[in-house]
Amino acid sequence: MNITLICFSQTGNTRKISNAMSEAFTKEGHIVKSLDMQKLNGEDLIACDLLGIGCPTFECTVPSPVKNNLKSLSIPKNQDAFVFATGGGAAGNVLSDLTTLLKEKEANVIGGFLSLGKIHHPAPCLVGKTPNRPNEDDLNKAENFAFALSKYLSGHSVSHPNINDKQRLKHKMGFYNLVGIIGSSDKIIRFLEPKPINNQNICKQCNLCVRECPVNNISMDPYPKLSDKCIRCYKCLNSCPVNAFSVNWRFGNVVLFALYNEFFMRWFGEYEK
Repeated sequence: MNITLICFSQTGNTRKISNAMSEAFTKEGHIVKSLDMQKLNGEDLIACDLLGIGCPTFECTVPSPVKNNLKSLSIPKNQDAFVFATGGGAAGNVLSDLTTLLKEKEANVIGGFLSLGKIHHPAPCLVGKTPNRPNEDDLNKAENFAFALSKYLSGHSVSHPNINDKQRLKHKMGFYNLVGIIGSSDKIIRFLEPKPINNQNICKQCNLCVRECPVNNISMDPYPKLSDKCIRCYKCLNSCPVNAFSVNWRFGNVVLFALYNEFFMRWFGEYEK
């Protein structure tokens, strides 16, 4: 089979899962093409037998850049596909929303895979949680999922390759599913979470933040200037080599702790240390 894996990964977590699946598919004798979602062109999906779409979890749902890219992507009708995602323990609607986006393109979504990933969100209550994830065990599970997909599509297995909870590909009404509905509005996220601020006394005007912003929200004037499209991914803050961005977390940290404390993520999500 010709397999195309399309991945949106800002921290490398989701890319690791994609690479593990790619290795497994290659071992099975398939031809694999791995693509960056932000660098797609119209011919990337030609002659694709199986399509994999992967992304991190933003506010218990699919990041808005991924939603926009998928809506504009030309996917053949009845395209066999699967979804995968990483998150810090509150996945919410991420897999079901990915599934919905593909089904709107009339794709045939076969299954989905979810893995824990280290939290890179810079809020004091979240930073550094679930360290070293995805770990070796997570990557082995990703490989096994790919092996199961290969066997299922080749007719060598009748077992359906899915995550443990098959209902994750369908919308539910759990706590983090509701948070995901709220988190799907960038306007609400902008209200609840603070905007990064650039310190011109530190900034070296290297343009890295401009290149890294997934929604092209930053321009140089002559220092980085954030417009009103910011989705609060904090990629600018996390990637700045001189730490020229800062955030006032006084209110935002309280909101995030209320939603994503360890007790809630263990009880309602998938959190584990």
